[in-house]
Amino acid sequence: MNRMASKKAYIGQEMALEGKCAFLAGDYETALSLFTQDWQRHQDHLDSLLHIGYCHSIMGHWQEAAATYKRLTELSPNHGHAHDLLGTSLHKTGQLIEAAQALSRAAQLRPADALVRCNLAVSWRELGHLQKSLNTLREAVKLQPNFAFAHFELGRTLVEMDDWPAAETAFKEALDIEPKFARAHLNLGIVYAVQGNWRAARQEYEWLQHLDRRLADQLQDAIEGRR
Repeated sequence: MNRMASKKAYIGQEMALEGKCAFLAGDYETALSLFTQDWQRHQDHLDSLLHIGYCHSIMGHWQEAAATYKRLTELSPNHGHAHDLLGTSLHKTGQLIEAAQALSRAAQLRPADALVRCNLAVSWRELGHLQKSLNTLREAVKLQPNFAFAHFELGRTLVEMDDWPAAETAFKEALDIEPKFARAHLNLGIVYAVQGNWRAARQEYEWLQHLDRRLADQLQDAIEGRR
């Protein structure tokens, strides 16, 4: 009996290992199949369940990803990363209230994680809770001052609040940290255009010509629309 149990455990470990190899090689369909088989045989292999969610997310199967991460949070209620992944998946499916709930739980479990707070703040913003979004992003910036994405999302929320000077500062801070952050250049250029600073807006357009021509075209449209 012990030999049989040992053999089954070995086969499970081998299948999970093959799944990870396929995952690292970028063969997500094969990885998903292997992790699913492993999970069906070994309901205690939560790492395989997590990787099933990863595969679904990467392949854009957001409903399946959300269902997988939800199951993981049920089995492991204090798994902060699972709550974060559940929240981002629910956000992708348009379930914003549920996403905010999951991300709020993730923030409780991972209080030092600035990215979790950014994800939560985006959900608050899209729900129209701008002050909550602003407060959460300020917490994220305080937690990780050199996190360009936190400054960028702070700028986007400030734009929604029509605080253009503060938004300009936030986007500039993001670019001080990450000078090639194309979306920050786009948003900064739009802020300049709104404020009538055409020369500065044009400079952001020139930056984007080298970084992302599609975003450069968007900025040009925005500039022309403001003139």
